[in-house]
Amino acid sequence: MKISGTARNGAPYLPVHGRYGELTLLQVLIFTGVLAFLFLLDITTTQAILGMGGVELNPLMAGVVTFPLLHVIIKCGILLLVIPIALIAESKVRGAGVALYAILIVMYTAVTFNNITVLLPHIVRVVTG
Repeated sequence: MKISGTARNGAPYLPVHGRYGELTLLQVLIFTGVLAFLFLLDITTTQAILGMGGVELNPLMAGVVTFPLLHVIIKCGILLLVIPIALIAESKVRGAGVALYAILIVMYTAVTFNNITVLLPHIVRVVTG
């Protein structure tokens, strides 16, 4: 493998194909897939709560969630924006892209967990009669 310049610490820099900083293409696919799954759970659980008479507590999303298709489109747009932002961040600061994904995954895990805790008593009531 050919050396191309030096890293910040003066060590030789060897480019690794398929990597963006420390963020690999496989990691991008996995993190994006996890985030997409969490977005889907968020949309589904939010719509279920709204269908039972609940309200959206996030004022920025209150008008959006009343239109499920718009909600899906916005989440897809966010997902598509996260990918290049994470890659650019990772190319500038090692670990920044992974950190972005980690923050979003933790945040949407908490949102989904909250939604499930709201739905759980209603599900138990339906199941137990």
